[in-house]
Amino acid sequence: MFDFRSTIESMELPPKAMRYADRYLENYIQGYLTLDVYGREALELSIQNEEVYVGSIIAKQQIKSRVLTIEYGILTEGFEDGQKKFNKLKQYLFRLDDVPISFKDEDTIIFYGRLSNITQPEYHTRDFATGKIEIFCQDPLKYSRLKESGNEITINSPVETTPRKIEVKMIGSSSLQIKNTTTGKLIKITGASIYSGNTVTFDFDKGKVFVNDVDRTTILDLESDFENFYIHRGDKLTCSNGTMKIYGSEVYL
Repeated sequence: MFDFRSTIESMELPPKAMRYADRYLENYIQGYLTLDVYGREALELSIQNEEVYVGSIIAKQQIKSRVLTIEYGILTEGFEDGQKKFNKLKQYLFRLDDVPISFKDEDTIIFYGRLSNITQPEYHTRDFATGKIEIFCQDPLKYSRLKESGNEITINSPVETTPRKIEVKMIGSSSLQIKNTTTGKLIKITGASIYSGNTVTFDFDKGKVFVNDVDRTTILDLESDFENFYIHRGDKLTCSNGTMKIYGSEVYL
């Protein structure tokens, strides 16, 4: 069992401290400590199969959503102080959108999720209580921190992924095309009011196109493969009009 009180006294983050939306809870609530974490290595597959004469045929395979369970403790100055800290904890954790989540002992790996359950705290003494937090990750995959790649993709993922964003500094006007020469997929802008020196950003996380940070998604050609513009290690991308920067994250199970 993690030595809760000695860590409080030394003011150190515990090995499995959780960073939630870019903030360690230990640094937000005095006396809070992450004790243990479950679900990081879990992987649940749903397989639909059809029985045949010999064995079966798999019709569909799905990676199911992930739940992270965090056991925590809080040192309080009594029940009233504890109630204030638990309310503060709930208010911070509650979100309407998924947030990035990482853990100190594996801080290069990012999950995306939000609070789905927090248990009633159990007081072991008047000034010490423990509880559990459950984080629902609708996307069960793990992501590396953002990496920049050149025209040849160096991002290495066992799972097919899209870029996070592609930025192009225009050298001409009006039109732009990015092509994955390996897959043949295209992203196109034709005859739009974009000019030399403009920065065009294809933001795949938001599903939008920005010109100099202004939302101009409507200029994207309808036949573009924007929603299924996947990249794999070794793919080569070309840009018809400008210099290109490709940003992505490696994806893990």
